[in-house]
Amino acid sequence: MRSKSRVEQYISLEILSGILLLIGVGLALCVSNTSLDDEYRDLVSLPISITVGNFSLNKPLIKWVNDGLMALFFLLLTLEAKFHFLEGEFTNKKAFLLPLIAAIGGAIIPGCTYYLLVYQTPEYLDGWAISIATDTAFVLGALSFFSNKVPTAARLFVVALSIIDDIIAIVILALFYTSSLQFIPLLGAVICLLLLAFINFMRVGRLSLYLILGAVLWIALVEAGIHGTIAGVLLGVFVPLRATLEENSAYSPLKKLEHFLHPVVALMILPLFAFLNSEISFKELSLDDFYSSITLGIIAGLFIGKQLGIMLFSFVFIKLGICKLPCGISWKTYYGISLLCGIGFTFSLFIGLLSFEEANQINQMKLGVMVGSILSALAGIMIIRGTPNLPHVHLK
Repeated sequence: MRSKSRVEQYISLEILSGILLLIGVGLALCVSNTSLDDEYRDLVSLPISITVGNFSLNKPLIKWVNDGLMALFFLLLTLEAKFHFLEGEFTNKKAFLLPLIAAIGGAIIPGCTYYLLVYQTPEYLDGWAISIATDTAFVLGALSFFSNKVPTAARLFVVALSIIDDIIAIVILALFYTSSLQFIPLLGAVICLLLLAFINFMRVGRLSLYLILGAVLWIALVEAGIHGTIAGVLLGVFVPLRATLEENSAYSPLKKLEHFLHPVVALMILPLFAFLNSEISFKELSLDDFYSSITLGIIAGLFIGKQLGIMLFSFVFIKLGICKLPCGISWKTYYGISLLCGIGFTFSLFIGLLSFEEANQINQMKLGVMVGSILSALAGIMIIRGTPNLPHVHLK
């Protein structure tokens, strides 16, 4: 029996992660609407502090997860993107072109769709980026039920599209969701970056050095007023793909760290994030919440804007002969995948929590993300179910 390829292992982990994410969401919704609600809220706000000498960081559990552990999620995204650009599928520029075009369309049109529905309420405009990212785990999980209809090329396309989607979302996060800056901690962060650049230039392969500097960088950025998850992105940029060691000239710190992080992030951190952030108290919802600009804007962005952006941009560039559909994928299958890409759960919630502060707006945001993602999932599944089975020949 042959061993699984790197991409197959990645897809398998993401599918399992999607299942655990779904369980986390279900548990959060159940617990927050039962007699255990008070205990759940106590857990979410559980104070945790780290003190070293005169320095102290005090945050509730949900902040440690959202600002701290999610930095590892961003680190993993950066490592994956870096690998694909240097050695993976993106080294083939033709294979990279369609996911890039689709991701750009899938970011621009959802953002514009949200804006058109909320522009009359300026305080809601901060949520314009909520519907731009695709949740890889859920999409691959949905596609796993259609292995007889969706070729491997389609799964690779989804992986590529979601990675580019996430890069776009990370850039938006860094540019538009940063508060006022503090100079001294920012200077400390710059020093950490210079040290990371130096050891990267020297091709140092000791991961412990990168991780220690990454931890210091995270603290400096948080104290400077920059969201801590950006530390994961910056650290990932400097972890080398190759490092020269006397005993092993082919040693890859990037692959080693990614191999360790992927199951930790996919099977532990993301389900925990989902559990702590997905509660919606139905007794606090009113009919007006379902028709609020925030809710409708996010639903429209995910369910309408995402599919429209991917299909429109892809169709134009394919008809111009600049790129082509992946091997074995019909337009109907591609449309089904475009619908599934409207499942924006994890990243959408993450950006949404940075966009709004009032409790009713956060509830409307969560409602929009969940309804928009569910509609996208159901519609995509229905479309793909209606496509013909693949021939017995394996399409690569």
